[in-house]
Amino acid sequence: MTVVHAEDIPVRDRLAELGLSVEGIEGALRRAESERKFCTPLDPVSLPGNIFWGRTIRFLRETYIPEAWTSASPSNVPLLVAPSGDFAITASSGSPETGYAALTPSTRYAKGNAVMKRVAANRQLLLFGETEAEPDLQDTGDGIPTWFLLYHQSKTEQGTRLHAELSFPNDTGSRGKISSWYERIILPWIDFEGFIPFVDDGDDQGGIDIPIERLS
Repeated sequence: MTVVHAEDIPVRDRLAELGLSVEGIEGALRRAESERKFCTPLDPVSLPGNIFWGRTIRFLRETYIPEAWTSASPSNVPLLVAPSGDFAITASSGSPETGYAALTPSTRYAKGNAVMKRVAANRQLLLFGETEAEPDLQDTGDGIPTWFLLYHQSKTEQGTRLHAELSFPNDTGSRGKISSWYERIILPWIDFEGFIPFVDDGDDQGGIDIPIERLS
């Protein structure tokens, strides 16, 4: 059964246990939204979503690296790694259920093999109490559990409402989306004036793994 933290004090206490804060995460999301708003209808339709995703990662790193967190990108998955090195955080767009305690969200798009390996590491930790390191690991952040900062924009009468949560996946879902969660920390929503729809908002953690075989 999923553990859900939705009330203000439990949310803040759980984030503090992870070395995080509502204000730190919200600040990164607000800054990312500000940069996304520089896009115009003349930009590629996927650019606003990609900018928001990329800037969220960047601003989280800028916020927490001074507090001894580190950045890493094993297999091109961008991470913020805890000072202990025991876990990491990444970001992803989420489904419309994101940020609602009574609903079960998923990542908006299917994820590639590198991200799914991280979810498998989470599952192994929950089942056996430790992760199994792959031989010859070369990249910082490989093989450690990963939390996902999910976010989703919706339209309101006043503008945009951003829903977000920091959640720990314990299994993959159907069609490559992540939709099974061991723990969810529901963050306060953020309202912005004006609305710029996320048309086909992408993030770079998807992708299709294509096997390559030598022709005989």
